[in-house]
Amino acid sequence: MVARSFVAVLLSAPATVALVGLFLAATPPAEALRMPSLLMVFPVWVAIACASYLIPTARWAAAALIGFSLVGFGLIELLKRTSVVGV
Repeated sequence: MVARSFVAVLLSAPATVALVGLFLAATPPAEALRMPSLLMVFPVWVAIACASYLIPTARWAAAALIGFSLVGFGLIELLKRTSVVGV
């Protein structure tokens, strides 16, 4: 249980940054959306950390969160390289 808690707390933070960053990169630059989406970081972080307990083992949870983070940051980088966004 300690390993699963360690994975949930530490690996859900990059996944949260990737998810919120992908949302900010995919939406048009509007000042009205920036602050509410940044305020959603903590609830999204808690939701992802809680959802990682639904995965049967700590090893699978770590792999899922690392994969989710890599895909999220990869999509952000792809959006930047294709000049879709000006981040």
